[in-house]
Amino acid sequence: MHKLLLSSVCWVMALTTTFIGGSSDIVNWGLSHHGNETTPTVSALGAKLLQEYDGLYVGDTNQRQVYLTFDLGYEAGYTAEVLDILKEYQIKGLFFLCGNYLRQNDLIVRMQNEGHQLGNHTNKHRDLPSLNEDGIRLDITGLQLPTTAKFFRPPQGRFDAKTLRVAKEAGLRAVLWSLAIEDWQKSPKLNVEKCTKKILDRVHPGAIMLFHITNPGTPEMLRALIPALQAKGYSFGELN
Repeated sequence: MHKLLLSSVCWVMALTTTFIGGSSDIVNWGLSHHGNETTPTVSALGAKLLQEYDGLYVGDTNQRQVYLTFDLGYEAGYTAEVLDILKEYQIKGLFFLCGNYLRQNDLIVRMQNEGHQLGNHTNKHRDLPSLNEDGIRLDITGLQLPTTAKFFRPPQGRFDAKTLRVAKEAGLRAVLWSLAIEDWQKSPKLNVEKCTKKILDRVHPGAIMLFHITNPGTPEMLRALIPALQAKGYSFGELN
């Protein structure tokens, strides 16, 4: 059984469950890390909405298992190498795709053939809480994946009740994350040692990890991270 925890918030992409456009019912997903392999705390509203709509941001906290997820809006040229690494270590990832990536990339066939999961990251990567329900539904269902998706991730980690309700009505379970780094920029190249250390300092049982494959340092970082996590006794699981 997946667990959802309540509390406060802090993360680089959004520092608070906040008032945006005068509204206090929009969640900007954020985390507060405490180290010592403990689950980070999140905003009370974010946890409440995920619980209400059967979403998750962390797996089984009783198991020393982590989950690799990747958000892909476009192909920067490094995904094939990441797939090579996952194949080498026999790890299955969850790839959240946008419409632009879906239309332009044949790596999706390889992802499927090698047993990875495909998730819905919306067709146009719009700010869903700013849309009405019809607009949200159009952006979610407009993404035509080659296989039936189980999971949905709201762009930029921004959501509200209507976002999760529409996704659930479409048969999708919202998946946020409990561990991430600043890896979405093309440059400068990631500091592999620094990023690996940050993840190892923040890892915890059941961690759902978010990565982007837009930086040239990402494959190198994953190649260092995977055996380091295994050395700490972690295995790699699949969400279901």
